Amino acid sequence: MNIKSFVGRAVSAITASAMLVTGLAVAPEKSIIETSAAERVVIDTTTEYQTIRGFGGINHPEWTGKDLTDAQRKTAFGNGENQLGMSILRVFVNPDKNQWSKAVPTAKYAQSQGATIFASPWEPPANLAEKGTGGARGGKLHLPKSNYGAYAQHLNDFGNYMKNSGVELYSISVQNEPDYADEWTAWSSDETTDFLANYADKITSTRVMSPETFQYTNKDYYSKILNNSKAMANCDLFGTHFYGTQRSQMDFPALENCGKEIWMTEVYVPNSHADSNNIWDQAIQVSENIHNGLVVGNMSAYVWWYIRRSYSPMSEDGTISKRGYNMAHYSKWVRPGDIRIDATEKPSSDVLVSAYKNDNKQVTIVAINKGKEGYAQEFTIGSGEKIIDVDRWRTTANENLALTENLENDGTSFFAQLPASSVTTFVVSLEGSGTTPGSQPDENGYYFHDTFEQELSGWAGRGDATVMTSGRTFYKGAEALLIQNRTKTWNGASKELNSKVFKAGETYSFSTLATYFDGEASTKFYLKLQYTGSDGETHYATIAEGETAPGQWVQLANPEYKIPSDASSMVIYVETAEGTENFYIEEAIGAVAGTKIEGPAAPVITTTTTTKPTTTTTTTTAITKPITTTTAKPVTTTTTVTTKPVTTTTTATVPPTQPTTTAPVSKITYGDANCDGNVTIADATAILQYLGKADTFPLTEQGKINADVCNNGDGVLASDALVIQKVDAKIYTTAQLPVTE
Repeated sequence: MNIKSFVGRAVSAITASAMLVTGLAVAPEKSIIETSAAERVVIDTTTEYQTIRGFGGINHPEWTGKDLTDAQRKTAFGNGENQLGMSILRVFVNPDKNQWSKAVPTAKYAQSQGATIFASPWEPPANLAEKGTGGARGGKLHLPKSNYGAYAQHLNDFGNYMKNSGVELYSISVQNEPDYADEWTAWSSDETTDFLANYADKITSTRVMSPETFQYTNKDYYSKILNNSKAMANCDLFGTHFYGTQRSQMDFPALENCGKEIWMTEVYVPNSHADSNNIWDQAIQVSENIHNGLVVGNMSAYVWWYIRRSYSPMSEDGTISKRGYNMAHYSKWVRPGDIRIDATEKPSSDVLVSAYKNDNKQVTIVAINKGKEGYAQEFTIGSGEKIIDVDRWRTTANENLALTENLENDGTSFFAQLPASSVTTFVVSLEGSGTTPGSQPDENGYYFHDTFEQELSGWAGRGDATVMTSGRTFYKGAEALLIQNRTKTWNGASKELNSKVFKAGETYSFSTLATYFDGEASTKFYLKLQYTGSDGETHYATIAEGETAPGQWVQLANPEYKIPSDASSMVIYVETAEGTENFYIEEAIGAVAGTKIEGPAAPVITTTTTTKPTTTTTTTTAITKPITTTTAKPVTTTTTVTTKPVTTTTTATVPPTQPTTTAPVSKITYGDANCDGNVTIADATAILQYLGKADTFPLTEQGKINADVCNNGDGVLASDALVIQKVDAKIYTTAQLPVTE
């Protein structure tokens, strides 16, 4: 049984808590639910990102050999049961205008269902092109600059043709994959920029999209447009493809902040193998790729390659594939015009979460669990609206959009099981208006106060470091944040600052505590700010610093820290001056300027200096006076002095950390967490309630000691409740407690 730790307030994580609270017997070991370390997902409806235009694919009868049938069009663009809910259709700009009619039938149907239609050219008309130099960058064809004007007219004519045929194009791109043009037309980034700057204004029948690069790694195509005012003015939106593009390569702040939308206009994930679209461990990668595009890349659209293919959302027989169901978790409920909003993206290492809102007071949450373990995840509306209703759709290897209506909620939060290797969409109906979490200080003047009681509170590892809550040490409560797996001194823990709360040029109070156990006799910690300056570069500034010794907390505090006036994308972080040992932080607080935040007494740092033994040798040579006629010999005297080792101990003249007073402990009765003299399922309930809300369901000091029955010495954890359940299920006896698992 692999119990990592308990999720904050997850009383429902073990058999949804109903069996515990009512005292029902727990099933044998196989039915005991495993839990995984996870942070609460907080949804903030007031922090908005990009507007979503939709999801879809291309219809390309010239290459597939046949158009979509009427039934397949309904499956693709309808949004009822057993339909995909696609809201974008991409069409091919045939170089031969006599073939343009092939794009019309499916486009007209998709438009009738509210879909957006855009077009992409692969080649110019044959009379405009010349032979390319070959290869991905040289291309099969090339368009000489002398024909740029005629090519612009060709694209404009296609837009007018579609309009006259009853289809309103949203946009037309300059070129499909100019950077991977072995079988079509190659353009350099300078050429596409030149075309946009000097010829794209002649395209008046529709909007103009940038060239659609094969990989989003080839960002020079976009950077040159950004740096050319005429090209930028004539480019209405940007398009790119995701082939070979990793999550870390999807972020492009300059493009995301330019004021124009970015669309992901072609990809297939993870491959185009025949009959692969129903292999589940491959299909779930589709939802992950969509998530990364929307959340990391801030894409407004996500468009697949062929709608119907054996590796596509729709199989050749017209049925929805597993890859299609993964896309449907977005396409059916994240509709055109919805806005992506802030959500805790990674509550657990294998889980990805994103959220979107519409004009109907609804929030759509999509949660992907890529891991091999399921667990109960908590979702909270942090912006203050009241939850009215929660419906859930889930897809696993054995389910397709399985519906569960009216999930239980308390008006603010709800718990839901995220099975291993699953995708889940929640539609949450709300009432009331929201406010940005932390936008107003609390009664203490705090904008945020992170205690790390089973929550990461938005903190993440920096560099190679990873973070998790730990009960090994703490200043208050029962846990602190452990930073481990560090390979460099700057590898630490970081937290993004909400720009709606923390503003450039204004002053705030910041504080956190830090300690460590292994390593040097003393270590210096820094609390710093990372930000992007007006020059576009990343800058680092120290907020506070402090030195401490192993096992002692040091406070890193600055009650009057002024954020640089040109700062954006602000992140606070903690690092060490030297070493890569594990360390802990606690009580991280951002507050109103001037707020004096309570912390521990200054640490006692003792340094010991030992001098090495030294030997001093003095040699003196004396010449005696002559006596009569005899010459005296020189007399040499040698004196050796050896010093003893000297040890000097210097202790800082600061008071030690105040000791913690612990109530007297009586005889230990392992398992008896509620101290009623018995070990029953009620003790498991007491532990889970304490872990979920310690201020409402406290354990006595004796109860905490009694409760520590699993891996004794690691504090009170969910694994202790699980062991007590095993006692109740006759897997263990009380005489065997405590146990090691």
